Order: sequence, then structure tokens, then C-alpha cells
Amino acid sequence: MSIGLIIALIVAVALVLGPVMMMRPNPAQKRKELMRLAARAEGVQYSVRNLPRQADEAEKPDPIAVYFLPPTEAGSSQSWMLLRTRYQHDIHFLGWWAWRDGNRPTDAEENVLRGYLVNLPESVKAVSAGTEGIGVYWDETGGEPVLNEILQLLKSLKEASSR
Repeated sequence: MSIGLIIALIVAVALVLGPVMMMRPNPAQKRKELMRLAARAEGVQYSVRNLPRQADEAEKPDPIAVYFLPPTEAGSSQSWMLLRTRYQHDIHFLGWWAWRDGNRPTDAEENVLRGYLVNLPESVKAVSAGTEGIGVYWDETGGEPVLNEILQLLKSLKEASSR
């Protein structure tokens, strides 16, 4: 075989296998997919949504992953949202969390939030409840330990909202 034929075969194989290899998920995408499947097994759904812009932000935030429990009939009808701020302040809930609009959770939901929010990492950007269910906005960093905390928070909030 000539060297030209060998080079032509290598190029042909690369042209066929290259696009196939590029379509495979990378390790980070695989980890996220495994976390989403683990959440789904617990009854938690996943979507991508936009966070509202805060007063100190010049541009609208990028879409972010939301892990949420769908609404139930017995759930709280009050809609509320807590956003993690970039700065600590006395008027914020637990120092770092700002209420969106004027809506507040029930006392039972607020007690759950007090127990969980202080331990959640900065990768958790917001927590909300309303007509779309109870959700946690998270950038999916921190792996399974953070996912487990989020799942516990969602279940606790769901239980508190049905009281």
C-alpha cells in the first residue's frame, strides 16, 4: 500500500468518526444528566427558566436550571420568590435573600426556608412557590450532595405548604 492510500483512509475515517465523536456528551453533561435522572426518580421535574433581574444587575440573567415539584391541589395558592443577592444586608431574609415583589410564604414554609437556606451553596440562586409548583433555581454545580439538599428542601416545602 502506498502512503497516499493510507493517508486517504485516515482522512476518510476521521471525516466519518469526527462528527459522531463530537455529538457525544462530555463528562460535565453526563453528570448533569445523571443528576436530572436522580431528581426525576424522586418525582422532581427539571426545566430551564429565566430569573428576574435584580436591582443591582445591568443585564437580564442567563436562563438557569430549575428543579421543581409540580403544584398540588392542597398546596399553597400564595406565590412567592426569594432571590440570592450579591451582597448581605439587614433588610434581606437571612442576610442574603431578597423577596421578589411583596409576596411571602406561609409561616410553615418560612420556617423550612430558615432551616435550609443558610446551608445551601451559592450555586442555588432562588427558591419559589406558586402556580408552577415549588422550585429551586440552581446552576447545577456542587454535584450530588447539593442535589440531595435541594430534594430535601423541595419535599419539606411541599409538606409545609399542604398544612
